Order: sequence, then structure tokens, then C-alpha cells
Amino acid sequence: MDVGLFLMGARDETYEDVLQQAVRAEELGFRRVVLAERHFRHHDLLCPSPLAVAGAIAARTNRIRIGVFGRVLSLDHPIHIAEDAATVDVLSGGRFDFGVARASLDEESEAALQSPMGGSEEGFDEALDVILRAWTSDELSHDGAHFRFPTLAVFPRPVQRPHPPVFIVAVSEGRLSYAAGRGHSAVIGALAPVAKVAETQGRFQSERTAAGKQANGAGLHVNRFVYVAESDRQARDQLEGPFAAFIEQRAPDLRVVLETRHGGTLPSFDRMMDDFLVVGSPETVTASLLELRAHAGVTSLVVTLNFVTLDQAVCNRSLELFGRAVLPALAAAA
Repeated sequence: MDVGLFLMGARDETYEDVLQQAVRAEELGFRRVVLAERHFRHHDLLCPSPLAVAGAIAARTNRIRIGVFGRVLSLDHPIHIAEDAATVDVLSGGRFDFGVARASLDEESEAALQSPMGGSEEGFDEALDVILRAWTSDELSHDGAHFRFPTLAVFPRPVQRPHPPVFIVAVSEGRLSYAAGRGHSAVIGALAPVAKVAETQGRFQSERTAAGKQANGAGLHVNRFVYVAESDRQARDQLEGPFAAFIEQRAPDLRVVLETRHGGTLPSFDRMMDDFLVVGSPETVTASLLELRAHAGVTSLVVTLNFVTLDQAVCNRSLELFGRAVLPALAAAA
């Protein structure tokens, strides 16, 4: 199973902590580390400048892949994004995974940064098209609905050919179909129950086949919130309160999804464990992830082991247990 580590912020995390976690993830055998983009009052949840942090991770590591899931295309000019992302690919020696998102966590960022495309689907498609052509064309010009520029040659060029792998953050069925139809990978959120993951997996593969797209390394990547402790009881006791605070206070998008799904109220912690949380001893966590593979065909995971409502030291202990016990068990089961 391909397992990546999502570097979400902890309560007292610093940028040095982020870099040290990336180094440790490489040592433990994770396939990739993944950053995302959040701004203003959400800055400590993730990274306001994920590509800058990705470049720093590239300088500290040698093998692990470095992903951004995803760069919010509505918040910058696509040529600028193409230049920055290609620079990370060069600095990492071709280890960069380029994930993109249509819009930010809320409307505040688009309004403050005066996005020319807002969160529109058409603007997203146009921006990504410009980025891919900037990486693969000797020269390009563009006269679109959201962006216009004369003939340009964009540098640097990525190390990976024809370009770094593209990952679409698929928060809707439309984005999932977009990824499948263009041969890109898709990333789905952490709240989907196993049955929904299986349904999404089947749909993604069917639409990819219908579009005549071969895998070529692209696939469906599933995010999961994970917490590991020495025992099931200890893991639950340590995470239950902080996770409730995370959903209620720090994750407005996830809270809306859960309240909509459960009639206007948040589900119990037991229900969240049944549906999507992976919490327990190394043995319990391993069994849950193997069930996800067996019943939903999941072979690519991105696990979130940091929580902004927990101290960094606590999150690091969970990371160590996952890396030293769960990752080897998953590899042995494969």
C-alpha cells in the first residue's frame, strides 16, 4: 500500500517541526509527504505558502516524494504557479507531486486576494490548462475568459516529463470526473465511509476506462484521519476531546459536511470511528487500513497524524508508532 503523510499543523508546531517530520517520514518509509494551502485565520492548520515549504523539504530529504494537495488555483496567476511548482520539481530532483484545488477553505481568501476567477469551475480548468502548457510548450500565449497574456517562454522546466504528476482534490463528483477524464490522479477527503470510498473507486476507474485513459501511475488517493497509541483505550481517550474540538472550531468545511450528513448535528465519536476515523493500537489501525484495501480497493492512502488541537509531541508519538509498527505490517500483508 502506497502511504503518504499529510503534514497538517499541530497546536504548537513550528516550521522547523514540519521539516523534521518530513525527514522522519522519509526515514520511516512513507512514500510521500503532503502539504496543503490555508490562509489568514487558518494559517496554523496548514501552510499559507506550501510551495516554499516544499522547497525547504526538498533540501532536507533525498528520496521521499513531496506533494501539495492542493495549491488553490483561484488565488494566484497560473504562470506564477507554474514557475514556482517547476522550481520545486527542479530542487527536489523530480520528486514533486502537483495537487490542485478549485477554491480555498472559505470565501475569505478569494475576496482578500481579489481572485480573477473566484471559485469557478471554468476558471480552474483554464488555469490548470495554462500551467500544463507552460511546462510542455516552448512558447505559449493565451486569450481566455480569466487570463490573457502575449507569447511567453516559461522557465524553469520541470525535471519530470512531460510534467509532474497532477492530483485533483475531488471535493465533488464533477472534480472526480474531471480527473478521470484527463488521466490525472484524484484525492478524496477523509470523511468518506468505506462503502462510499468503494463506490467512488469504482466510478473513478469506470470513467477513466470510458475516457480511454491508462493508469500510468495515476489513481485514487484516499485521506484518513489516524491516531495511534499503545492501546485502543489510550488512543480513544487521547483523541476524542481534541478531535471534537478540531471539527467544531477549526474545520468549518468538514463540520458542514458532517452536519448536513447527520441532520444538522455532529455525529458521536463512536459514529465517526465507524465511518471514517482510524484510531487505536498499531494492530487495530493496521486492521482498519487493510479493511479499507480489501473492501474498497484502496492502494494509495494519505494519512493525517497531526491535529491542530493536540501538542506536537503527542502527534510525533503517533507518527512513530505508525511508522515503526503499522507501515511494516501493511507491507508484510501486501
